[in-house]
Amino acid sequence: MIERDGHPYAAMVHDRAISDTLVRGVASAAAISMENERLHAELRAQLEEVRASRLRIVEAGDRERRRVERDLHDGAQQRLLALAMALRSARRQLERAGATDLRALDAADAELKLALQELRELARGIHPAVLTDDGLEAAVQSLAARATIPVRVDVDLASRPSRQAEATAYFAISECLANAAKHSGATSADVVVRSDGAELVVEVCDDGCGGARPDGGTGLPGLLDRVAASGGRLAISSPHGQGTAVRIELPVGEDAPT
Repeated sequence: MIERDGHPYAAMVHDRAISDTLVRGVASAAAISMENERLHAELRAQLEEVRASRLRIVEAGDRERRRVERDLHDGAQQRLLALAMALRSARRQLERAGATDLRALDAADAELKLALQELRELARGIHPAVLTDDGLEAAVQSLAARATIPVRVDVDLASRPSRQAEATAYFAISECLANAAKHSGATSADVVVRSDGAELVVEVCDDGCGGARPDGGTGLPGLLDRVAASGGRLAISSPHGQGTAVRIELPVGEDAPT
């Protein structure tokens, strides 16, 4: 019998002709091997639980992003649009009444347009409607159009990835482009997105100063956590003076039925 903590948990069958010394040696080695396997199994289970926990946190965050985006669109944005219509109606009434000094109304209209623009930008940053409605390619094109540096985009998707994979890819690209424009001094960037139906590969390269690190303070640690929580891998190549290349590989996955 092979024991652990004074309790038998395995039995070894052997030829009686084998010496007791050899049997004890083999039994001891077997006990160590089984204990190592038990510890490895516990570690694997703990790592899987950590990964699942991180994924639940990411998914909960994405659900909250979508909820806030919907609330902004259906609530505050609609009220501002109604106010804009009321201002235009008031302007027409004043013009018909012969009013000539409408500067205060013009200033209010300008402020309202600015508030609407800022609200839409905020909603896009929380969870872009274009990603939900039109998919990853349209959302990446929108990111490129709003970037402060020229961005070349090349997207080739065999099929639409899961919402989780899309959101992870989108926010990764957004973070990389923001870093390129704000921190690296880049003058241009390239975004390549590929999917063969099983894996989604994202590559973002810029011609900046390099030197980016996963443990740096430019959002990369959070991005690394998000990619890992989605079951993906992230690699960064950023030699000083030679730009930064970020490669992300994500399982395409499937959305849960609704």
